[in-house]
Amino acid sequence: MKLLITGASSSLARRLVVVLQERRELSIRLLEYRSPVRMESCETVSGNMNDPESLNRACQGMDRVLHLAALTHSCNDAEYFRVNREGTQNLIDACVLAGVKRFVYISSRTASLDGGGYARSKLEAEECVKKAGLSWLILRPSEVYGQGAGDTLNRLIEWVRRYHFVPVIGTGKARFSPVYIDDVVSAMTRSILDEGLENETLLLAGPEELTFDELVDRIAEYFSVKRSKIHLPADLVKFGAAVLSSLGIKILVPDQIPRLLCSKDQDISKTSMLISYAPRKLEEGMAAYWHI
Repeated sequence: MKLLITGASSSLARRLVVVLQERRELSIRLLEYRSPVRMESCETVSGNMNDPESLNRACQGMDRVLHLAALTHSCNDAEYFRVNREGTQNLIDACVLAGVKRFVYISSRTASLDGGGYARSKLEAEECVKKAGLSWLILRPSEVYGQGAGDTLNRLIEWVRRYHFVPVIGTGKARFSPVYIDDVVSAMTRSILDEGLENETLLLAGPEELTFDELVDRIAEYFSVKRSKIHLPADLVKFGAAVLSSLGIKILVPDQIPRLLCSKDQDISKTSMLISYAPRKLEEGMAAYWHI
């Protein structure tokens, strides 16, 4: 089976590829864009989500495509749609042209109409996938943490571990569903290889949903420390993010605020039933990474 993976330079993709390489039935091709990707036993090709010709070349001879590439931080909503929606459609078109049979799209738990430009672009990309005429699967990871995961939740955990005062955006009622990276990778692997699983949208969230305040308290309790939360008005944080972004300082982009505060699905029962998904609780995942 020949598998093309986009977004191969991301930390999640790298960890996933390591696991997939153990499957002898897979021949893996990685699509690199700006960041070089060199992984043993994997073919690498260059491509751009907005360059159809490069995508056509990348998809030639492939049986399946795993699409992880996405723009996640931008001050310009139009850029989200250009890369995440239009880029996904370009890749779908290349798959159809090349005779690819199965398309697995890595979306986001935030995919919605009220989560800002990124969330809307991911939702619209999902619709492109469903209308493609291919066998499809959409996976929606929540807030991933652990070795090789994205920065957001890892940074919060390290902040709580190191500093007495913890900034909390808004009232502290924004909801998280932390999921350990190895549980996400395991679920993705099963989903990619399961021949009978198709035309489904599966949530890859953690087993619990916690408010921002509860999450900070649980992390602090795990490290046996006491922390004081400083609640910052969401509108003020969004304004500050806009000012900093205009100066080229992208610690936080404005779009991340509605993404944080929007309502999100937390029901993983369908995922658990279809692929025996059983993610570990926060403390269990932290123990696997922080060894405490």
